Amino acid sequence: MELRFDDKVALVTGAGGGLGRAYALELARRGAQVVVNDLAVPIGSADPPSARVVADEICAAGGDAISDHHDVLDGPSLVAGAVDAYGRLDIVINNAGVAGGGPLDTGDPASWERTIATTLHGSIAVTRAAWPYLVASGNGRVVMTSSGASFGSAGTGAYSAAKASMLGLSRSLAAEGLAHGIRVNAIMPSAWTRLTQLLPPSRLSTLLDDRYPPEAVAAFVVWLCHHDTHVTAETFSVGGGRAARVVLAEARGGLVREHTAEAWADVSDRVLDLTDLGTPTDMVDEVRWQIANLGLDGSLDV
Repeated sequence: MELRFDDKVALVTGAGGGLGRAYALELARRGAQVVVNDLAVPIGSADPPSARVVADEICAAGGDAISDHHDVLDGPSLVAGAVDAYGRLDIVINNAGVAGGGPLDTGDPASWERTIATTLHGSIAVTRAAWPYLVASGNGRVVMTSSGASFGSAGTGAYSAAKASMLGLSRSLAAEGLAHGIRVNAIMPSAWTRLTQLLPPSRLSTLLDDRYPPEAVAAFVVWLCHHDTHVTAETFSVGGGRAARVVLAEARGGLVREHTAEAWADVSDRVLDLTDLGTPTDMVDEVRWQIANLGLDGSLDV
């Protein structure tokens, strides 16, 4: 059965190109009214803003879309424009982001701040402003954009920190939204976009260009956003026709009888052992895992 989005309103940030554009086009093709947000302006002073280009593309194909050019840090204005136009809001895809910062010791501090602010504070600002409308929807959907950079990479501290923050944010908001029918998930997308096109020529850039179109990620994200998809508090690695669950895991760990550095040196192999992993669902569940691995009663009255 085709997954339709008739009578749904979706807001996609950073939708003037790449992944955001692919999300907007696919949602509109399936009946959603789409707010296309982006600050980017194509090179050339006579060119219209990229968000308007995408919105016009949707309308030319028979869909319904408007463009928005607010900074994501101004979440209230962005959301107000969406609600003024369509009267409701059901889906928020926080896709806007920038890559910058550089190495810790030589990188530009202002670039670090901008990178973290756009992804983390921008996603918070937009989602906070949208939250009352997502509650009113009864089945609101939110997608946060993380990255494989969450695993870390030299020279990408700001970007890695910003993208890793999406895991904790999405899981916490998923817990808050559960009673209201809101589902919140994060994705780690891999695709050939205006961001990855900045990569130097390499085997990786060639592979992304050949095998990782934005549309491959968009299909999965659209599934996540559908009202019949009840998955929540998850993170997925998505790209090239593959999707996989990404988890926060904790090993059983090592135990010491004496609280000394020497005692920990003796059991360091056990501390690092990944043979048996737990995947706590939230902060309290992680405490239960700790207690159970101390050999104590893991029940908590919370």
